[in-house]
Amino acid sequence: MRSNTHGLFSRVLSFAILSLLMLPCIEVLGQRGVQPSIDRDEYFRRLEERALKLSGKFAEISGTQPVKLFDAREPQSNPKRLPSFDSPNPGFSQSGYDATSMQSEFISDFNGTGVGTKKFIDEEVIEYQPTMEDKRGQYFLRPSIALQVNGDQKFNTLLTDLTKIDSHIGYSLGLHAGTRVENFNLGVRLRYHYNKFSKSTTLHSLEGENELLSFLVSGGYSVSLREKLTLELGAGLGFSNRFNFALLDVRGSVLPPISSDKTVFTYEFSLLLDYAYTENLSAFAGYRFVGVSKNDPFDRNVSHLFEIGLGASF
Repeated sequence: MRSNTHGLFSRVLSFAILSLLMLPCIEVLGQRGVQPSIDRDEYFRRLEERALKLSGKFAEISGTQPVKLFDAREPQSNPKRLPSFDSPNPGFSQSGYDATSMQSEFISDFNGTGVGTKKFIDEEVIEYQPTMEDKRGQYFLRPSIALQVNGDQKFNTLLTDLTKIDSHIGYSLGLHAGTRVENFNLGVRLRYHYNKFSKSTTLHSLEGENELLSFLVSGGYSVSLREKLTLELGAGLGFSNRFNFALLDVRGSVLPPISSDKTVFTYEFSLLLDYAYTENLSAFAGYRFVGVSKNDPFDRNVSHLFEIGLGASF
């Protein structure tokens, strides 16, 4: 009987000792089960804090001053779990998805897929709109040909029925060279104009030619309508050599030729559509209004040019 009591006492004592030994493990497992998840910043903060404490203990043992290489991070008030992409319920929030989407959008825009480009400067995304100088180049050269429609001009003569001359359709050849400064352009333009004119009545007739060689200083501003399509507004001012030649027939008698050669004042306004079909080459079409001062006995005149041409940028 005593032996059985002793054996029961031994088993109870062994169970109590085993329970005491297992208690810390159960407590650790319980804490590990309820331990909240921490993000990466909190993890590194604790790691830095432990490294600083370890450095202090080594300094106490060696009797030297601890070396402080960095400051421990401040704990976050509300640590959040980082979104995980592995588990079916990773705590992935809409904000994490939006951040990923914004990053992808930023990378796409930074590569220049759109008209505008975004640059990352001092941790800020800045919208950058490339200018015509950035897209086309600093310099340009444009040869062109145009259909010339002249307005009726006046002929100063004592024959009243010949004072208003009918102008015929002519042509014009031009060369324009210049430089771009952002969306503005400055250049010089050399152009040749030619057309005929005439006037016939019962008793008189007049036939002649009009030539104009002009040199102008021009300026303009470009607006990008599409990635390759540009609208350009321009104006020019300069001088021209105007030559007029006419034959006058009065009642069947041909008078000596009438000619006049003079340097006159010239101005123009233009509207162009330019399409870049390669990196350095483009084609354009537009309208140009040209005016010249008088060349006695021929009065001042205006021309309407409908031109097409090619452009080279470099």
